[in-house]
Amino acid sequence: MHMSMSKATRVTVTLDPQVAEWAKQAADRQNRSLSSVINASLRTALVHDSLAKLPVDDEAERAAAYVDVSLNEAAETHARRNRGAA
Repeated sequence: MHMSMSKATRVTVTLDPQVAEWAKQAADRQNRSLSSVINASLRTALVHDSLAKLPVDDEAERAAAYVDVSLNEAAETHARRNRGAA
């Protein structure tokens, strides 16, 4: 879901020369503005950082792993049955 903002905030930052060049090259390759590339990069990094700090629910992880194993076992059983019927 993309949230529209009513007003953009103008910020002046100083980038390392190599980072500035990478951003310019990315903008050229993607046919986007430099501002758009920097916004997307910051958004991605900030979301990743936020998600990395979320606590892990061990019980939920075990339940999800059990579901994955159960689905894999069911798929293998189904595949074996279909091979035998062919």
